[in-house]
Amino acid sequence: MKEIDLHIHTNYSDDADYSVQEIIKKAKEKKLAAIAITDHNVTDGVDEALELTRGEDLEIIPGVEFDTRYRDNTLHILGYYLDWKSPKIDKLLAGMEEAKKEQFYKRIARLQELGFNITAQEVLAQTDHERPLGGFIAEVLLSKPENQGNDKLQTYLKGDKSDQPYFNFYLDYFKAGAKAYVPCWKPQAKDAIELIRQLGGVAILAHPGSTLSYNDKEVIDDLITAGLQGLESYSTYHDQEEIEGFVKLAKQKEILSTAGSDFHGHLKPKIELGNVAGNSYRIVKELKKLRGDRDE
Repeated sequence: MKEIDLHIHTNYSDDADYSVQEIIKKAKEKKLAAIAITDHNVTDGVDEALELTRGEDLEIIPGVEFDTRYRDNTLHILGYYLDWKSPKIDKLLAGMEEAKKEQFYKRIARLQELGFNITAQEVLAQTDHERPLGGFIAEVLLSKPENQGNDKLQTYLKGDKSDQPYFNFYLDYFKAGAKAYVPCWKPQAKDAIELIRQLGGVAILAHPGSTLSYNDKEVIDDLITAGLQGLESYSTYHDQEEIEGFVKLAKQKEILSTAGSDFHGHLKPKIELGNVAGNSYRIVKELKKLRGDRDE
């Protein structure tokens, strides 16, 4: 069976650290047949990946992952085979950079209120970004000598959550509803879906179990009405029950189930490129049919 990975982040994403070239090398080592470059809210890595694999067997699927808002929830929408150079993408995302910068400073303030030893200045001193994301804030916080004895951090330093300390801290403190959660402006999920479709792409809901349940059928129905064509049912976010639940839901709604690791690098060290259930090349063929190819 030819294997794939349809959810990969390069260092064009603010929270990932492997270059496009390194990703391609790893994909070849694992003998993957196809990979999708799906960086957060940016498509800069797509052209580089296509150029580096010109004339080779590794198939590159152009993609993007939009961070979006749905009611009071955050949803990530994957777009495959869309026109990744369209200026309409920048228009959709206008305002996000300033919103993330504001969120950064508010997150630091929340952590200080919770008693953690950290300042915005020391985080900014260790990055080239003007608005470091949650995972990097966690990395700086957990690496400070002054925080090594903090009882609240022991689970991330040497306890149950030390396997992926930065990501686990993010889930516990920055995710919607968490202790240091700060809302941030994002485009509406339905707007992102509609844009993906307008640009000739296929719209898929990424790792739905991160913020939804497979019982949230009303939400899925609403997104399907806007043009959603599939669920990333096979995800490293999902346990077996969730995988089965989302696969069943996709079948009921007559939409596609896709597979992606959500590879980031050191933010999620337990996640390996291509190491996700259900990662058959058959999914790529189905994606091509959805975008209009009839010879697959």
